[in-house]
Amino acid sequence: MAGHMATQLGNQFTRFLFGATGYTRREASVVIAVVNLKGGCGKSTIAVNLACELASNGDSVLLLDNDSQGTSSHWLSHGRLPIEGQSMPLENDEDGERLVRAVAARPEQYVVLDAPAHVGAATQAAGKIADLVLIPVTASGVDLLATRRAVELIRQVRTVRRGGLKCLIVPSKIDRRTDAGRRIDEQLRSFGETVGPTVHQRTAFVEAFGAGQWIGQYAPQSAAHYDISSLAIAVKRTLRI
Repeated sequence: MAGHMATQLGNQFTRFLFGATGYTRREASVVIAVVNLKGGCGKSTIAVNLACELASNGDSVLLLDNDSQGTSSHWLSHGRLPIEGQSMPLENDEDGERLVRAVAARPEQYVVLDAPAHVGAATQAAGKIADLVLIPVTASGVDLLATRRAVELIRQVRTVRRGGLKCLIVPSKIDRRTDAGRRIDEQLRSFGETVGPTVHQRTAFVEAFGAGQWIGQYAPQSAAHYDISSLAIAVKRTLRI
Protein backbone atom coordinates (compact mmCIF):
# COMPACT_ATOMS: atom_id res chain seq x y z
CA MET A 1 0.00 0.00 0.00
CA ALA A 2 2.83 2.38 0.85
CA GLY A 3 4.45 1.71 -2.53
CA HIS A 4 1.18 2.38 -4.36
CA MET A 5 0.72 5.64 -2.44
CA ALA A 6 4.25 6.74 -3.31
CA THR A 7 3.57 6.03 -7.00
CA GLN A 8 0.38 8.11 -6.94
CA LEU A 9 2.13 10.97 -5.20
CA GLY A 10 5.02 10.72 -7.61
CA ASN A 11 2.71 11.05 -10.60
CA GLN A 12 1.15 14.16 -9.07
CA PHE A 13 4.58 15.60 -8.30
CA THR A 14 5.61 15.04 -11.91
CA ARG A 15 2.84 17.40 -13.04
CA PHE A 16 3.90 19.90 -10.38
CA LEU A 17 7.54 19.97 -11.40
CA PHE A 18 7.32 19.63 -15.16
CA GLY A 19 4.83 22.47 -15.26
CA ALA A 20 7.90 24.62 -14.63
CA THR A 21 9.65 23.68 -17.86
CA GLY A 22 10.02 26.51 -20.33
CA TYR A 23 8.47 29.13 -18.06
CA THR A 24 10.42 32.36 -17.54
CA ARG A 25 9.42 34.83 -14.87
CA ARG A 26 10.82 38.26 -14.20
CA GLU A 27 13.81 38.51 -11.89
CA ALA A 28 12.34 39.77 -8.67
CA SER A 29 11.21 37.88 -5.61
CA VAL A 30 12.97 34.75 -4.47
CA VAL A 31 10.20 32.14 -4.34
CA ILE A 32 10.35 29.32 -1.82
CA ALA A 33 7.70 26.59 -2.11
CA VAL A 34 7.15 24.44 0.98
CA VAL A 35 5.70 21.19 -0.35
CA ASN A 36 4.90 17.88 1.26
CA LEU A 37 3.54 14.83 -0.52
CA LYS A 38 1.21 13.93 2.34
CA GLY A 39 -0.33 15.71 5.30
CA GLY A 40 0.98 15.93 8.83
CA CYS A 41 4.57 16.87 8.00
CA GLY A 42 4.67 20.29 9.69
CA LYS A 43 4.49 22.11 6.35
CA SER A 44 2.62 25.20 7.58
CA THR A 45 4.73 25.42 10.75
CA ILE A 46 7.85 25.57 8.60
CA ALA A 47 6.35 27.98 6.03
CA VAL A 48 5.11 30.52 8.61
CA ASN A 49 8.14 30.45 10.88
CA LEU A 50 10.66 30.49 8.03
CA ALA A 51 8.91 33.49 6.46
CA CYS A 52 8.97 35.34 9.78
CA GLU A 53 12.61 34.47 10.43
CA LEU A 54 13.57 35.89 7.02
CA ALA A 55 11.58 39.04 7.82
CA SER A 56 13.28 39.40 11.20
CA ASN A 57 16.55 40.00 9.36
CA GLY A 58 15.09 43.03 7.60
CA ASP A 59 13.95 41.36 4.39
CA SER A 60 10.48 41.96 2.99
CA VAL A 61 8.50 38.73 2.88
CA LEU A 62 5.10 37.70 1.54
CA LEU A 63 3.48 34.45 2.68
CA LEU A 64 0.90 32.97 0.31
CA ASP A 65 -1.34 30.29 1.77
CA ASN A 66 -2.15 28.03 -1.18
CA ASP A 67 -3.65 25.30 1.00
CA SER A 68 -7.43 25.34 1.30
CA GLN A 69 -7.08 23.96 4.82
CA GLY A 70 -5.99 27.50 5.74
CA THR A 71 -3.57 26.84 8.60
CA SER A 72 -1.24 29.67 7.60
CA SER A 73 -4.17 32.01 7.02
CA HIS A 74 -5.46 31.32 10.52
CA TRP A 75 -2.00 32.04 11.91
CA LEU A 76 -1.92 35.32 9.99
CA SER A 77 -5.44 36.31 11.06
CA HIS A 78 -4.28 37.36 14.53
CA GLY A 79 -2.28 40.20 12.99
CA ARG A 80 0.79 39.51 15.12
CA LEU A 81 3.23 38.25 12.50
CA PRO A 82 5.94 40.51 10.99
CA ILE A 83 5.02 39.58 7.42
CA GLU A 84 2.41 40.25 4.78
CA GLY A 85 0.17 37.33 3.93
CA GLN A 86 -2.69 36.34 1.67
CA SER A 87 -4.91 33.33 1.20
CA MET A 88 -4.72 32.08 -2.38
CA PRO A 89 -5.91 28.45 -2.53
CA LEU A 90 -4.94 26.35 -5.52
CA GLU A 91 -8.01 24.36 -6.51
CA ASN A 92 -7.97 24.57 -10.33
CA ASP A 93 -5.88 25.72 -13.26
CA GLU A 94 -7.32 29.25 -13.12
CA ASP A 95 -6.11 29.56 -9.53
CA GLY A 96 -2.66 28.49 -10.66
CA GLU A 97 -2.44 31.16 -13.34
CA ARG A 98 -3.68 33.74 -10.85
CA LEU A 99 -0.86 32.75 -8.51
CA VAL A 100 1.74 33.18 -11.25
CA ARG A 101 0.46 36.66 -12.09
CA ALA A 102 0.21 37.68 -8.43
CA VAL A 103 3.76 36.67 -7.60
CA ALA A 104 5.14 38.36 -10.72
CA ALA A 105 3.63 41.65 -9.56
CA ARG A 106 4.97 41.55 -5.99
CA PRO A 107 7.93 43.67 -4.84
CA GLU A 108 8.96 41.59 -1.78
CA GLN A 109 12.40 40.07 -1.61
CA TYR A 110 10.95 36.69 -0.66
CA VAL A 111 7.66 34.97 -1.42
CA VAL A 112 7.00 31.82 0.61
CA LEU A 113 4.33 29.45 -0.70
CA ASP A 114 2.53 27.15 1.73
CA ALA A 115 1.56 24.69 -0.99
CA PRO A 116 -1.47 22.38 -0.84
CA ALA A 117 -1.04 18.99 0.80
CA HIS A 118 -2.06 17.48 -2.55
CA VAL A 119 0.21 18.17 -5.49
CA GLY A 120 -2.15 18.17 -8.45
CA ALA A 121 -2.36 19.92 -11.77
CA ALA A 122 -3.29 23.28 -10.26
CA THR A 123 -0.09 23.30 -8.22
CA GLN A 124 2.02 23.37 -11.38
CA ALA A 125 2.01 27.12 -10.91
CA ALA A 126 4.20 26.87 -7.84
CA GLY A 127 6.72 24.84 -9.83
CA LYS A 128 6.77 27.48 -12.55
CA ILE A 129 7.94 30.20 -10.20
CA ALA A 130 9.83 28.45 -7.39
CA ASP A 131 13.54 28.97 -6.93
CA LEU A 132 13.71 26.48 -4.09
CA VAL A 133 11.49 23.59 -3.03
CA LEU A 134 11.56 22.61 0.64
CA ILE A 135 10.30 19.10 1.37
CA PRO A 136 9.50 18.51 5.05
CA VAL A 137 9.82 14.81 5.87
CA THR A 138 8.84 13.05 9.07
CA ALA A 139 10.48 9.85 10.27
CA SER A 140 7.82 7.60 8.78
CA GLY A 141 8.18 4.92 6.14
CA VAL A 142 5.51 6.44 3.87
CA ASP A 143 7.22 9.84 3.96
CA LEU A 144 10.58 8.30 3.08
CA LEU A 145 9.13 6.40 0.11
CA ALA A 146 7.40 9.50 -1.22
CA THR A 147 10.54 11.60 -0.76
CA ARG A 148 12.67 9.18 -2.76
CA ARG A 149 10.27 9.49 -5.69
CA ALA A 150 10.16 13.29 -5.36
CA VAL A 151 13.96 13.54 -5.46
CA GLU A 152 14.07 11.43 -8.63
CA LEU A 153 11.58 13.77 -10.29
CA ILE A 154 13.50 16.88 -9.24
CA ARG A 155 16.59 15.47 -10.91
CA GLN A 156 14.63 14.89 -14.10
CA VAL A 157 13.44 18.47 -14.06
CA ARG A 158 16.98 19.78 -13.70
CA THR A 159 17.84 18.26 -17.08
CA VAL A 160 15.24 20.38 -18.88
CA ARG A 161 14.62 23.47 -16.78
CA ARG A 162 16.94 26.37 -17.45
CA GLY A 163 18.49 27.57 -14.20
CA GLY A 164 17.65 24.31 -12.47
CA LEU A 165 15.49 23.72 -9.44
CA LYS A 166 17.02 23.69 -5.99
CA CYS A 167 15.80 21.31 -3.33
CA LEU A 168 16.29 21.11 0.40
CA ILE A 169 14.99 18.13 2.35
CA VAL A 170 13.96 19.15 5.87
CA PRO A 171 13.66 16.53 8.64
CA SER A 172 10.46 17.65 10.36
CA LYS A 173 8.68 16.87 13.63
CA ILE A 174 11.62 14.73 14.69
CA ASP A 175 11.85 13.18 18.14
CA ARG A 176 15.44 12.07 18.78
CA ARG A 177 14.31 9.82 21.63
CA THR A 178 12.90 7.37 19.10
CA ASP A 179 14.90 4.99 16.94
CA ALA A 180 13.32 6.42 13.78
CA GLY A 181 14.20 9.94 14.90
CA ARG A 182 17.82 9.00 15.50
CA ARG A 183 18.15 7.35 12.07
CA ILE A 184 16.34 9.92 9.90
CA ASP A 185 19.38 12.03 8.94
CA GLU A 186 21.31 9.03 7.66
CA GLN A 187 18.30 7.83 5.67
CA LEU A 188 17.75 11.23 4.07
CA ARG A 189 21.42 11.66 3.15
CA SER A 190 21.16 8.46 1.13
CA PHE A 191 18.98 10.38 -1.36
CA GLY A 192 22.04 12.38 -2.44
CA GLU A 193 20.36 15.79 -1.95
CA THR A 194 21.11 18.50 0.57
CA VAL A 195 19.52 17.78 3.92
CA GLY A 196 18.64 20.85 5.93
CA PRO A 197 18.74 21.35 9.68
CA THR A 198 16.21 19.37 11.68
CA VAL A 199 12.98 20.97 12.84
CA HIS A 200 12.25 18.95 15.96
CA GLN A 201 8.94 17.99 17.51
CA ARG A 202 8.60 20.79 20.07
CA THR A 203 5.65 21.92 22.17
CA ALA A 204 6.68 25.55 21.66
CA PHE A 205 5.61 25.43 18.00
CA VAL A 206 2.10 24.34 18.98
CA GLU A 207 1.88 27.01 21.67
CA ALA A 208 3.13 29.72 19.30
CA PHE A 209 0.38 28.79 16.83
CA GLY A 210 -2.22 29.05 19.59
CA ALA A 211 -0.90 32.50 20.52
CA GLY A 212 -0.91 33.68 16.90
CA GLN A 213 2.83 34.37 17.07
CA TRP A 214 5.86 32.98 15.32
CA ILE A 215 8.43 31.15 17.38
CA GLY A 216 10.85 34.09 17.47
CA GLN A 217 8.16 36.15 19.22
CA TYR A 218 6.74 33.45 21.44
CA ALA A 219 10.00 31.84 22.55
CA PRO A 220 13.00 33.85 21.32
CA GLN A 221 16.37 32.13 21.64
CA SER A 222 14.65 28.85 22.49
CA ALA A 223 15.59 25.50 21.00
CA ALA A 224 12.60 25.77 18.64
CA HIS A 225 13.71 29.23 17.51
CA TYR A 226 17.19 27.85 16.91
CA ASP A 227 15.71 25.18 14.62
CA ILE A 228 14.06 27.84 12.47
CA SER A 229 16.99 30.25 12.39
CA SER A 230 19.25 27.37 11.36
CA LEU A 231 16.83 26.49 8.57
CA ALA A 232 16.79 30.10 7.33
CA ILE A 233 20.59 30.10 7.16
CA ALA A 234 20.53 26.84 5.22
CA VAL A 235 17.93 28.26 2.80
CA LYS A 236 20.10 31.29 2.05
CA ARG A 237 23.15 29.10 1.65
CA THR A 238 21.30 26.84 -0.79
CA LEU A 239 20.11 29.86 -2.76
CA ARG A 240 23.58 31.42 -2.49
CA ILE A 241 22.18 34.64 -1.07
